[in-house]
Amino acid sequence: MLRIELDARALANTRFVVSPLYNVTDSLWLIRSAAGAAGAGGRGAGALIREAVRERRLAVLESFFTGAWTYIPDFLNPQPEQHEESLERELHAVATVAPERLAQEIRTMLAGDEGLGIAGGRAPRALLRALDRGEAEFAELVAAELHQLWQSAVGPRWPMLRARIDADIARRAQLSARQGLASVLAGLHPRVLYDEEGVRLLVDARAELPATGLDLTPTVFSSELHVSVDPLPGARQLRPMILYPAFPGAGPGAGPGPEPGPASPAGDLIGATRARLLADLDVPRSTTELAERHWLAASTVSYHLGVLHRAGLLVRTRSGRRALYQQAPRAEALRQEG
Repeated sequence: MLRIELDARALANTRFVVSPLYNVTDSLWLIRSAAGAAGAGGRGAGALIREAVRERRLAVLESFFTGAWTYIPDFLNPQPEQHEESLERELHAVATVAPERLAQEIRTMLAGDEGLGIAGGRAPRALLRALDRGEAEFAELVAAELHQLWQSAVGPRWPMLRARIDADIARRAQLSARQGLASVLAGLHPRVLYDEEGVRLLVDARAELPATGLDLTPTVFSSELHVSVDPLPGARQLRPMILYPAFPGAGPGAGPGPEPGPASPAGDLIGATRARLLADLDVPRSTTELAERHWLAASTVSYHLGVLHRAGLLVRTRSGRRALYQQAPRAEALRQEG
């Protein structure tokens, strides 16, 4: 567990950050995630990113996210200087990272850190070859690959994704105005807890971090929680950053996704998440497709579909090796109640 200690000053300095680059690195987690599998027609977010990585031959970026380690170097997510960062400034920060910082973070990734609860792993050959060029050239290569992934997969969809990020920040700002910042912090993700001592993050790493501020960064690809902290004792301490999944909305490559709607009889009876999944099954869809459309883990969708199927609200058919779900007649009756 990570604990970020927040005093009154740190709370006053807590802010939201809009970052194009953070969303590029967030998309790479789909390489690891089972939820990133291709949806119908191969248009899902995971398929989109894997295709871009393969076609552009982004071997170093792929290496970062295919190892067994549990820590990804924080220099990939440079410290934001303002609320809305530009991709150019962020890529420049990656390309010019201090060599000692880069070297320490790579060592932590590969060797792990037992005291911090970080597991290491064996370095892929492509990563070792790139590291042989030296820290400066390695950093420039990473920045160039990030730019290529932006150009091919994320940048063309950025207006839609940015709209989703803006909507997330606006909703949480309204919540803060009504209920206070504590409710916002506690509502970022199920693995974020807040009390009078600060923020607790239920992650594998173990540490207690004093902070003078906190950056909250909505991301749109992964449904997971990620944290970026300063791993170097004695260095200029960076503000901790919590990268959390934005509220569901438009999905890359698939057009606008389902948005949480107003309360409904179905939602009252079966819960909001199951109600949204059920409403989206007016046509047959697979577990993987629903996971990508609703930005949920495939295991979470599978659990909810099982509940709905046992309740007689879904019919299940097969298309090749895929199980497809669709609303049963009983679901229509449920929607019309009340």
